[in-house]
Amino acid sequence: MLFLLFVYGLVVSPVAYPNADSLSSVTLQQALIGDAAQSCVSLPTLRSTSLQTALIQLYQNNDYKTLWEGAQQRAALKTELEQLVDDGLSPEDYGFALQARPPVKQCDELRISSQYLLALEHLSRGRLAQADHEPYWQANALPPPSAPLLSELALTGLRKGIAASFEQARPALPQYRALRAAYAAMDRQPASRAPLPPGPVLRPGMSDERIEQLAAQLQQDGFLLESPAAYVSVSNYNGALVEAVRLYQAQHGLQVDGIIGPLTLTALNISPAQRVQQVRINLERLRWVNAQRSDYLLLINVASARLQLMRGNDTLWRARAQVGRSSRPTPLLVSYINRITLNPGWTVPPTILREDILPKIRRNPDYLGVHNLRTLDTQGKPLDPRHIDWNNPRGIILRQPPGPTNPLGEIVFRLPNPFSIYLHDTPSKHLFQQTNRSVSSGCVRVENANELAAQLFAGLSFLEHEHIAQQRASKQTHEIALTNGPRVILAYWTAFANSEGQLAFVADSYGLDQALVSAMAIMPAPKPAAKAPIAVPAEAGCAVYDRAPS
Repeated sequence: MLFLLFVYGLVVSPVAYPNADSLSSVTLQQALIGDAAQSCVSLPTLRSTSLQTALIQLYQNNDYKTLWEGAQQRAALKTELEQLVDDGLSPEDYGFALQARPPVKQCDELRISSQYLLALEHLSRGRLAQADHEPYWQANALPPPSAPLLSELALTGLRKGIAASFEQARPALPQYRALRAAYAAMDRQPASRAPLPPGPVLRPGMSDERIEQLAAQLQQDGFLLESPAAYVSVSNYNGALVEAVRLYQAQHGLQVDGIIGPLTLTALNISPAQRVQQVRINLERLRWVNAQRSDYLLLINVASARLQLMRGNDTLWRARAQVGRSSRPTPLLVSYINRITLNPGWTVPPTILREDILPKIRRNPDYLGVHNLRTLDTQGKPLDPRHIDWNNPRGIILRQPPGPTNPLGEIVFRLPNPFSIYLHDTPSKHLFQQTNRSVSSGCVRVENANELAAQLFAGLSFLEHEHIAQQRASKQTHEIALTNGPRVILAYWTAFANSEGQLAFVADSYGLDQALVSAMAIMPAPKPAAKAPIAVPAEAGCAVYDRAPS
């Protein structure tokens, strides 16, 4: 009968708020059945569930007794809310609960509980709705992510204490925990400083009037142990100062050469206050990732061009990647690896044919032969390239058979998506040595791709491994279905903590940081129209020749 009353209360119009000045179990139950989320003013809206449902679940499991009359319980909640500042969240967003006194009315009680739920949602899933800012495209039929439901998090607080509910809500993703620790150690109210003036490219051994200011800045940021006073009367750029710049470059995703060119100067002139905001938004991005993760996960950071295979919070394998350049960005998505192609051939996508290959063919008629490209009609029949008007080709396909120069390398990892992208091997292995690896046409090129394949094939039987080895040796194309392949998240974050726990940064190559800084600086507004996901056109494909044309 009580269940029927709950259901009835959820579907009928809200009733008048009963006995608003009392705090009994009976009146709390009546208020929740009567939709207190609408009867009480200033209650927040939750994204992951309805506030009404969450409140009913919370109080039903507490026999409709009050949660916040005890000073110890309120103090525990205040402590946890205050610690959210180290997560890049604003405790003031939960100000009523933060300053709560013993509730004297039902709405006071429910307002504290509502902000408790809101804080758990923000901590576990992000303060902002990802779909409104940096949406992931998501494949169909994905199993639910491993993140606990909001109701489970809130009930943990009843059973194990408020601190336990926040600890469970806080992402356990190692990247998040490391970045949070680094953020907690930052000076989050740094003094302002003048930017380094523009000037000529500064190379070791050169003289420059900016030397003293450069030394002072690097010493302030912890990269130079010497006192800046040592450079007051010395205008040469050398010695410990060059080494400090190299260290700075290494931790900021720059070419480590000690040369202060435009990119290094731009990075040096990102103020400490801007770096604080950069770390804060990347904690938010990692909350989004954590909310989408599964136990078996291939996590790819497009911004840093790195990937790692994870089981739970343990890293099984990691490598560098090559990702889409800014004009053909790699889309952000959640999918899964469902098949692997051995010895792949490559059909040149229309955009790459039009923008990359045709200009090279026009400059060099031997380009097709040099790169082993075959000309076919739309039915797959061979065409004589000498009889094609390359200034206005029509109805042709260029295809490269499997082989060592094939842009897809020896293996391709397929995942459902509408962007025609995938992960693959590459013959352009020298590009993995570059600091900036945003060089592809959208796909993800994987360093040591055979090692990733070995990880994904690890559960197969001896006979299955033998069969795969034979298929690879055949040099013919073969498709292998992969059951229980890892979830793939193509995400984007530009700040992280390195293996020593130090803050490190990479360039915001897709230009996404500033919009998110602005969004995090204000309270979430009513939901705007969702932005289109970062994407390449479906026809664009991925692999593009990066070797110099002959």
